Amino acid sequence: MKKFLRYSLLGLLVLALLVSAVGCGGSQSGQPADKAATGSNAGGEKKPTIVIGSKTFTEALLLGTLTYQYLQHLGYPVENKVGLGELAVIRPALESGQISGYWEYTGTVLINVMKHEPSFNEEACFTLVKEWDAKNGLVWLDYAPLNDTYGIMVRKDIAQKYNLTKTSELIEQIKKGEPIRFVSTQEYNERPDGLAHFEGVYGFKYPKKLLINAALNVGYEALKAKQAEAGLAFTTDARVKAYDLVMLEDDKKAFPVYNAAPVFRKEIIDAYPQLPEQMKKLSSLLDDATIMELNKQVDVDKKTVEEVSKEFLKAKGLIS
Repeated sequence: MKKFLRYSLLGLLVLALLVSAVGCGGSQSGQPADKAATGSNAGGEKKPTIVIGSKTFTEALLLGTLTYQYLQHLGYPVENKVGLGELAVIRPALESGQISGYWEYTGTVLINVMKHEPSFNEEACFTLVKEWDAKNGLVWLDYAPLNDTYGIMVRKDIAQKYNLTKTSELIEQIKKGEPIRFVSTQEYNERPDGLAHFEGVYGFKYPKKLLINAALNVGYEALKAKQAEAGLAFTTDARVKAYDLVMLEDDKKAFPVYNAAPVFRKEIIDAYPQLPEQMKKLSSLLDDATIMELNKQVDVDKKTVEEVSKEFLKAKGLIS
């Protein structure tokens, strides 16, 4: 009888300890409350893995890596497909569910996907793409302050030679027959918001013999090596300053707004409703100056994207 009573009391004690452990466990041990983003819901049903993609240029790689590292720290089940491809690859990947989310630029979807006229108003452009993509099962989260639009850069010696500060002044020199070689990408030359749009706004046609096609991001190197006099640039690219180049004022507003924003499939937001507010903590930090500095650390200082991303997130208190 005593032996039965002893085992009964022991069983009750074990049961009490198990109940206590279950009652106290909501997140991983030692993690803050906002990291309780596990891969299962209260009923034990497995939640979807968040597959993070990105385009392949430095800024896109940074945005994708920042998101992947941040969500991983918060405890989400994440998979890294950063660097998947450009618009023609990554947009279908999002639509088909191959990836769950990536950072896109508002103007890119407005013009190239929606086939809409360019917008020069940040909020209006964001609203248009957000409402349009809601019908496609895609959710645009709040956009970052950074506006990575296009610009025309020239070598400093060329700016001084022709006294250039505005894009229209460069165009006047081209119309006069000055041999100013222009380097850009094949994609830009073929996009509806690309070379043809630029020529239309400024009312000229760039001589084909002066056009140089290069791989994405190689234009800066071409100007640095004096293989071209002018070229297409991203306004947040740190190499403009690092290589002593001059960004000309877009005085006729040829380049639309391109605010970066995280875009996720709706089922991901449904599964993780806290995600928009958590992502806003990251996106709100990314203005032009900040992303330019991060780009510089990768492209000029030659740090890895992963290293730069982790250092930034730690400095801002988003990961430990």
